[in-house]
Amino acid sequence: MTLAAWGLVVILALAAVFLAWRWRLAETTLKSALDRLRGIREQAEVLEQTTATQQAYLASLVQADGPALLLVDAQQTVHWINDVARDMGLEPIDLPVPLSRAVRSFELLDLAARALETPGQHERQFSREGRIYHAQAMQTSAQPLLVLLVVKDVTELQRLGRARRDFVANISHDLRTPITTLQLMVETLQGSAGSDDARRQQLVGGIKEQIATIQQLAQEMLDLSMIESGRMPLRMVEIAVGALIEPVLQRMQPQAAPKRLSLTARYDHTLEVLADPDNVRRVLQNLVHNALKFTPPDGAITVGATEAGDDVRFWVQDSGKGIDPDDLPRIFERFYKADRTRSETGTGLGLAIARHIVEAHGGRIWAESVYGKGAIFYFTLPGKSSVVSR
Repeated sequence: MTLAAWGLVVILALAAVFLAWRWRLAETTLKSALDRLRGIREQAEVLEQTTATQQAYLASLVQADGPALLLVDAQQTVHWINDVARDMGLEPIDLPVPLSRAVRSFELLDLAARALETPGQHERQFSREGRIYHAQAMQTSAQPLLVLLVVKDVTELQRLGRARRDFVANISHDLRTPITTLQLMVETLQGSAGSDDARRQQLVGGIKEQIATIQQLAQEMLDLSMIESGRMPLRMVEIAVGALIEPVLQRMQPQAAPKRLSLTARYDHTLEVLADPDNVRRVLQNLVHNALKFTPPDGAITVGATEAGDDVRFWVQDSGKGIDPDDLPRIFERFYKADRTRSETGTGLGLAIARHIVEAHGGRIWAESVYGKGAIFYFTLPGKSSVVSR
């Protein structure tokens, strides 16, 4: 073989080695690129899952019940708002929008401005259209600077707080009167009246009456507590409407006689309900007793029942002075002080107990009145036909 041929062989061999090396390098590079691409794809999948999860969280936050939420930037522009904020009466808006247009509330504008200027939590309470709101504002850790506004409707909490204060004040009042009377009677007995038999018997009778008043108050508070907590079970039976109304009218007749009040019943004798007889009679008795107190002499009280779809609607109507329109929404609250629903001798719990008993039966109770022309108290109970159909 000539020298030129050997040279050609060497060159070809070197070329083959070089090509093999380049192939190996390209293969390694391709494998590395594929590995990187696979890693990027996996990261993209994780990011997509994370994004989907965050979007689900955000959607839940937007739709969830709770406080109103708004995100505001340093220029007081709203960039995000949840559904509760819209339902709370904030303006229907397309984001982003200036906070002043979204809320139309000086208090929230001032709160956001303070939070933008100073880190920490800022709070303020304000009223709007008869509702009471508690607002909080704080800077978030995000960049650029954002402020989170949290607005809660605390109207019901305020009402409950007022009811709790009324409860303490009224129970103190209702206890103070008989206790003071008892103290005076005992002091009188210890004095000169102790030697007068007639006077002594009169005072002892008065003491018994005051003790009975305290016992009634304690019992009604216990009953109301048990009913509200669900610890007073109902003994549900099918019973005729007349078996509920007539015993109450007979029991209340002696109280009506001194004022010459007529007690009349109007109902269909074929009507039946599913109810706890003792508790329903208690509701009727409370309503009739209430009517007796506020109906003037020679007046009329009617107790009746009529079919109302699947239910039976009971009513107690009187010819008294009626209920002030301002009192109507609150007369079923315990201890609510209204001229019609409380007297010096009452506990103020009768209507509250009636409401809880009726609602425990799945019914509802309400009152209608034209002031100066009497009042009608209604409540419903499930009829026998509705029970059968179910």
